[in-house]
Amino acid sequence: MNKDPKQFKPLSAELDLPLFSQLRYRIQAAKVWLCLLVAFSALLGFAMASFSLGDGGAAVFVSVLLLACGAASLNSYQEHRSDKQMTRTAGRPLALGLMSPAAARRQGQILAGLGLFLLYLGTASTAAVGVGAAALVIYNGVYTPLKYTTVWAVLPGAVCGAMPPYIGWIGAGGDPFSPVILGVTVMLALWQIPHFWLVLLSYRDDYRHAHLPNMARLVPESSLKYLSIVWVAALIVVLHTLLAIMPTIPAGLRIAMSATGLIFLCGFGLVMTRQRRPNYRILFMILNMFMLYIMALLTVACLVI
Repeated sequence: MNKDPKQFKPLSAELDLPLFSQLRYRIQAAKVWLCLLVAFSALLGFAMASFSLGDGGAAVFVSVLLLACGAASLNSYQEHRSDKQMTRTAGRPLALGLMSPAAARRQGQILAGLGLFLLYLGTASTAAVGVGAAALVIYNGVYTPLKYTTVWAVLPGAVCGAMPPYIGWIGAGGDPFSPVILGVTVMLALWQIPHFWLVLLSYRDDYRHAHLPNMARLVPESSLKYLSIVWVAALIVVLHTLLAIMPTIPAGLRIAMSATGLIFLCGFGLVMTRQRRPNYRILFMILNMFMLYIMALLTVACLVI
């Protein structure tokens, strides 16, 4: 662990920072850019249930964004000590002492509480608020603590990451047991696993030396590559199942999603099997762009029906 005293600044030093710097560090601790994608996935769920973005769509987007930023801020507080141990995370504001743990905790509590409050105001759905609160508990109360004890923490993490569309769907008054929204949540849960493994492979040496249970210390890199292919294949299968149970999707969008999914699977599989050491960071970005592309087309499909 790096114990350089320059990395540990008292709260008074944090308050002496320029206002713009304080704001920038708070945004980084809240992982706002990642949370925008989470909010967008909630908007997808809302659009799929209501076939519009009006009458609550904006409220769902803003409230889930605040809730996600709150959870991320709490996560930054929970992991500020372990972040100092890894090259990938050592540059985060709390690890550098540029923001106090107490400030991150307060920020997380305020944002999460405000997100749940606005979610109720915008949807009048106690069920949506309940799902949002459950996502918060799973992320900060189950997934984050389990990361220090078992490699299987990724599973509740995947479940939590798949819940935002369900929040939007419930907020719009959708059937909680609809195979459509269940298919979307399963698809997103499957995406979370290779998403995390590609991060792990990108920083494999960092993870091997970290005092955290992780797959890089249990299985060879080659095995993790093949496991990633299997999960991506399962993701594409669920995507096509979703297309099959949504007959109202316009034919052009249906063909675009199906073709892109198959091309992505073939390309991903070829790169992972033919190259001994692929550029995992590029694959990580492509995987995320593919998922964003599918969510965008599904949203468009629901709005043009």
